[in-house]
Amino acid sequence: MTKMETRTFTVDDIEVREAADGMTFEGYAAVFNSPSEPLPFTETIAPGAFARTIRSRNNVFLLVNHDPARPLASTRSKTMSLEEDSRGLLVKATLPNTTDGRDLAVLMGAGGNARVIDSMSFGFSVPRGGDSWSEDGSQRTLNQVRLHETSIVAFPAYAATSASVRSLDMLAEKTGEDADALNGALEALERGATLTLDQAGLLSAVVAKLAPAPEPTPEPEPEAVADDTDLLRTKLDLAFKAL
Repeated sequence: MTKMETRTFTVDDIEVREAADGMTFEGYAAVFNSPSEPLPFTETIAPGAFARTIRSRNNVFLLVNHDPARPLASTRSKTMSLEEDSRGLLVKATLPNTTDGRDLAVLMGAGGNARVIDSMSFGFSVPRGGDSWSEDGSQRTLNQVRLHETSIVAFPAYAATSASVRSLDMLAEKTGEDADALNGALEALERGATLTLDQAGLLSAVVAKLAPAPEPTPEPEPEAVADDTDLLRTKLDLAFKAL
């Protein structure tokens, strides 16, 4: 199984409109050829990266903040459509008459309200051969991805776990630990969840392997040795007198 990653984009042309069957939404979940913030590597999405996953007609949801418990629309229900154009991955959806649907419509500027939310994100995994890297590992190009979900998000930031996928793999290789197990332990730590004994042991082992070697303990001065010997002798004398 490949890891699921998320990427977030702030776009200036999210549109929410009133329609006969409710509020309609339109916005870009991804933008082509737009260098990302450092992840720490820089990433771009190539045109055509979503073409195959769109053709597969798998069910893709529109969520709130990547939360599967807060769905807004889906391709299977025909309340959402996905398409690639020259700019990126365009999402069109009918927002439901639910608390999330109504609140998001207002927060995205419906009815003349000030726009508070202007970011979209998508969850994806990369099939074998779906990405390419520069020789120094500083630049990644996504040529083909499997799309799992799209989201309207309030915080336009890269998810910490997703943002460090490359670093995580390098860390696992350097320490000889399992990348998936390390990822799970770091995710639990980030959430503030109680770590299992295995997770706590794994993180402790990684820290121990990465910690600098301790400085050698200096040899005691001759006077200090003499003082310690005298103290030991005194303690022995007292012990014998107590018999």
